[in-house]
Amino acid sequence: MLKIAYCDDLKDERDKIMSALSFIEEKWKEEFYITSFPSGEDLCDALETQDFQVILLDILMNGMDGIDTATKIRAMGKESLIIFISSYDKRIKELFAFQTIAFIDKPIDKSQLESALLKACEIIQKDKESIFTYKKQGKLQCIPIQDIIYFESRRNNIILYSTKFEEIYYDTLSSTWSKLQNADCFIMPSKSFIFNLKYVSVKSDVVIIKGRPQTYSIGAKYKTDTEQRYMKYIEKRYL
Repeated sequence: MLKIAYCDDLKDERDKIMSALSFIEEKWKEEFYITSFPSGEDLCDALETQDFQVILLDILMNGMDGIDTATKIRAMGKESLIIFISSYDKRIKELFAFQTIAFIDKPIDKSQLESALLKACEIIQKDKESIFTYKKQGKLQCIPIQDIIYFESRRNNIILYSTKFEEIYYDTLSSTWSKLQNADCFIMPSKSFIFNLKYVSVKSDVVIIKGRPQTYSIGAKYKTDTEQRYMKYIEKRYL
């Protein structure tokens, strides 16, 4: 089941999108859980207690517009895949700051919407299939890569911070990195941390975990690789 939210302040537009989504749902023979919202404020309120895999956002809305809404969604630490839908494209360059996977013009073209949703499904499926393994007290442990936020090296231990738990086990960060460096969603910006790009942004000389105030410095010897991996991730996943 694909959980989708759609936000537009015009009822006629919401009805058109719902009709297009229902058409695609029937064509794919998949179940969509669809919720529409008349404002960015209502959507953000709902995100306090629930998550959506995909969010369709109109740009021009009264109150919080689409850009403001996307800004708040990312500030809340939400990783929903965002698709912007609008007849107004003058602010399109701003959309890439939110790791947008698609921009769809109005009036809605069903084939464009279907292609954007297909891309979203491919990203979601890829995240589900990736697994990281490690040993704790001699026992093999497994965790989906999509659930890992970051690793921290502390003395002779690794602290794994995930969306569900924190785990401490014996290993080195270099050994952990050797398992992850071929994945396109991780960066190692210093000798002490490895971050999942799904949950962070890279700005200037720091890494920022979305929705948190802390910043983590990027070491000089790690800067080029970190920036290259970040840009490759953004281009491959969202552009």
